[in-house]
Formats: sequence, C-alpha cells, structure tokens
Amino acid sequence: MKHGTFAPFDAVEQRRLGMAECGWRGLSEGWLLRHLGDVHWRLIATAMGQQEAVFADDTGAPVYAAFCAVSERVHQPALARPGAVLTIASRLRRLSATRLISFHALEVGGLPLADVTLISAFVRHGESGANSQIRRAQPRGHLDLPLMEAGADNGFVKQAGALYHEPTAGLGSGAQVDVTPCPTTDFNAAGLLYCANYPALVDRAEWALCPAMAQQPLTARQIVFLGNVDPGDLVTAMLRRCPDAALGHRASLMSQGRVIARVITGKLG
Repeated sequence: MKHGTFAPFDAVEQRRLGMAECGWRGLSEGWLLRHLGDVHWRLIATAMGQQEAVFADDTGAPVYAAFCAVSERVHQPALARPGAVLTIASRLRRLSATRLISFHALEVGGLPLADVTLISAFVRHGESGANSQIRRAQPRGHLDLPLMEAGADNGFVKQAGALYHEPTAGLGSGAQVDVTPCPTTDFNAAGLLYCANYPALVDRAEWALCPAMAQQPLTARQIVFLGNVDPGDLVTAMLRRCPDAALGHRASLMSQGRVIARVITGKLG
C-alpha cells in the first residue's frame, strides 16, 4: 500500500489480528465497524483541533457523529486470520455542509482485504430524549476539512440515496423474524442502538431464515440508517432474495411501523 504525505485528517495503522478481530468466516464485521467508527470520530476530533472525540453544540448538549450509510466490500475474506498483520489506511473528507465521509482501505500482506466507506451527520437527542426523535445538530468549533475528491465514493453516495428513498410500499413481502436488540449488548454509551449492531440483527435473521447462506463469508454490505429505537422496542427483520445477485439478500429492519434501516448483503457463492 503506497501512501503520500498524510494530513491530520488522514491516518494509517497496523495491527496483528487476533481472536478479537477475526470471526467465523474472516474479519469480524462487528469489530471492524466499531473500530472504523472510532477512527472516523477521532479523525473528526483531530480536524477540529480536539484531543478527545467528544462533541457538544452551542448549548453544551452532547452531539454525536451518527452514521447515515455504510458500504463494505470484502475482496478476499480468507486473508483475515489470527496472526496476520492488517494495515488500515483511512481518510476523512467533507461530503456536504452537514455530512462527512471517510474511506478505509484494508490490506493484509500487501493484498487488498476490504474497502469500507462511512457517511455521518451530527445529531443530538431532542427534548423527549427518545431515540426515535433524534435530530440533526452542529457541534461547536471549526471543522477544517477538504471536500471529497470527485468520484472518490465510486458512486456509493448516489446508491445510498436511492436506497434511503426506496418506497416501502413497493417492496413486496418477505420472510420475517423478530430480532429485538438486547439493551446490554446492542446499545452504546449514548443510549442509541449501535450502528455496528444493525448488520448483526440482519445476521440473526439470516441465520434463522436461511442458515445455509448465513454460513458463507460476507463479500459486500450496504446499509442506510433511517432511524433508531429505545431499549425494549421490538424490531423485526424482513429478508428478500436479491434477484440480481448470485448469493445475497435485501433486508429491512422495522420497529413500530417504521423502517429503521435498509441493508443489502452479498455472500461468497
């Protein structure tokens, strides 16, 4: 992996993989999204001249860099194994006046393992404190960050927009299963259903509804986040096979009559 001169909003790291980072079929997706989410936050803090990735608005209320969309492309799942050295090159850019985007290229032994893209917007809790009513906000301070280079997203921003605005009424029916999250394992320190655990809910549904597919390594994932839930809220997953994919599915996570996420998953056939 070749690198030029890195700005404060870019980073490169290496780590030797162990049981915490590896899963049943390659790299642990849960660990990866947690780690890259933390990298994303730390790069924002650095770009704002802060030592800590803790943000607040002008009133002092906590503000969080909540993820709007995630893209994962896993090129060679078998490269992720205990003892291997993983290199992650990350860069953060401004996507718009209110959204940020980070790109993460993963390699093992000079070979491409995966590419991950994260899009975030700042949010805060409203007066009610309900997770279903979080709203956009801006942190105090100056964010010194360049705009995303043209084409750097490989079309993901447009794809995520289309998935976000996909009409719920026209989706048709699919197999459904209860995947209600557990408060002690699926929620983060902000009291929100953790973004890294949305695909875990889809995996639980996949295991219940199509276990043969669930045993195949992940090759691609696109997620758009449309909402959040409070601890104890029921969540249902609906899975439908992708007609244009060799092995994969489309999923909707729903709670109280609203869609909180749409997920497209690809598996190694």
